[in-house]
Amino acid sequence: MRRARKIKIDHNSEFELDLAPLLAVMVKLVPVLLVSSAFIQVMVIESELPQVVSEAIQRQDEQKTPTNVAMEVDAKDGIRIIITEKGQQKVETVPLKDGAYDLRTLHMKLVEVKKAHPEVFKMELSPDGKVPYDTIVKIMDEARQARDSNTKFPVFDTKQGKNVETNYMFPEIIFANTMEG
Repeated sequence: MRRARKIKIDHNSEFELDLAPLLAVMVKLVPVLLVSSAFIQVMVIESELPQVVSEAIQRQDEQKTPTNVAMEVDAKDGIRIIITEKGQQKVETVPLKDGAYDLRTLHMKLVEVKKAHPEVFKMELSPDGKVPYDTIVKIMDEARQARDSNTKFPVFDTKQGKNVETNYMFPEIIFANTMEG
């Protein structure tokens, strides 16, 4: 029969922590992170709005039941424009044309929406996760301003007390599905 060995533990012994492998990894990771940060660029699209349009956006924020315009971009079905006014929803669809987004038709429909609702300057955008970023930027460009310089929309100027004209349609775009991705 074998006798069980009793393990002796010396509680008074000293232990040396070897940090050399950890430091070696950190020394290699820091340059890699610094070099990779040079390739990451954050792009910002600046849009300076006229004072009249900025004031109109603030007035829209103060309304209790504003008219909302939203766009849903789907990689399979195309683009849906949803207008919510006084609890009623109206949906217009811009289907894909030859497998691509029909930006010309989208722009024409957005001009019609803006003419019907000149007080609205905000738009909610809900792109599908499969929609490429450059497509989202192109769609935002179509919604921001009228292409034709002759197309103008009325905006009430509180300082002058009368309507003035602008070519901005929906310069303030809010991403509505940021929590999904």
